[in-house]
Amino acid sequence: MRDTPTGRSLYLARPFQIKDAACLACHTTAEMAPPAMVKIYGPANGFGWKQNEVIGAQIVSVPMELPIRNANRAFVTFMASPSAVFVVLFVILNVMLTLLIVRTITRLSAAAEQISKGKLDLPEFGSSGRDEVSQLGQAFNRMRRSLEKAISLIDKG
Repeated sequence: MRDTPTGRSLYLARPFQIKDAACLACHTTAEMAPPAMVKIYGPANGFGWKQNEVIGAQIVSVPMELPIRNANRAFVTFMASPSAVFVVLFVILNVMLTLLIVRTITRLSAAAEQISKGKLDLPEFGSSGRDEVSQLGQAFNRMRRSLEKAISLIDKG
């Protein structure tokens, strides 16, 4: 990282080194170079190279604002994606909990309230399955039938 007149910048610098001997065929002297290239670039520069010599550097510079903006965008994406997944899962689990458990227990509670007030002619509570809520419904039906029998025995007696 370095400070520039336009602000902080990231940079990457790499040397240009003559590793290929074929380059020396054109860049040793102006006389050895193709005449068309000498005509375009002139005889003063690009000559006198030697094997494994560093002849220049390539420097790429990027304003610091760009990688920071990309990092912030990646952070927001990284945080928003799991958050959205968790929100969707939370909603789905709440809907399932409401449909499978809360609604059934609310109906059981309302039926128990009616029975406690003496209304025994309620229909059997539908409970199919082997989960805990179904077992609670089955126990509730047995309790209601037992209560009906007990009350009918008291009324006969």
